[in-house]
Amino acid sequence: MRAIAVRPGTPHSVHLADLPMPSIRDVADERGVLVRVLRVGVDATDREINEALYGHAPPGYDFLVIGHECFGIVVEVGSAVRKVRPGDYVTCTVRRPGKSIYDRIGRSDITSEEEYYERGINLRHGYLTEYFVDDEEFIVRMPVGLRHLHVLAEPMSCAAKAVEQAFLAQQRLQVWEPRRAWVTGAGQI
Repeated sequence: MRAIAVRPGTPHSVHLADLPMPSIRDVADERGVLVRVLRVGVDATDREINEALYGHAPPGYDFLVIGHECFGIVVEVGSAVRKVRPGDYVTCTVRRPGKSIYDRIGRSDITSEEEYYERGINLRHGYLTEYFVDDEEFIVRMPVGLRHLHVLAEPMSCAAKAVEQAFLAQQRLQVWEPRRAWVTGAGQI
């Protein structure tokens, strides 16, 4: 199966790579979801990885498949999968659990570990390939009416996560009653 990859640490090494066809059995406990990739967003993160500014290949590989913003259609699911079924449009979260307390409570998006796992960014292959398999936990079903947004769903999930964190911070303060907000952005979001 074809994929677009880089050799981390080697500037301007983007190339066509081969990967074995994934299987839903690659994920334990019948939780695998096989997705055919329809669209992948390529952004400044991918450019910076290709410039060798950061990123590491998954164990056992000398390359990293890039692309962390995906949109696809479910092809096959394991018998324990309940949230999606073949034919559903999906996107995925990017961060994967490591060893921190946040990872263990299902909040790998705010890991406290120096070593982290992100599809298409660090230690996990990305989505710029024909198919991928992931655990149902990381698959996000997209309503048919939103399919025109395709890869924009992942960057918007980052914005939604930031808003959630702001609300959590406000709840901890208990006495803060903001009336105005100043919002600044960086990059595409």
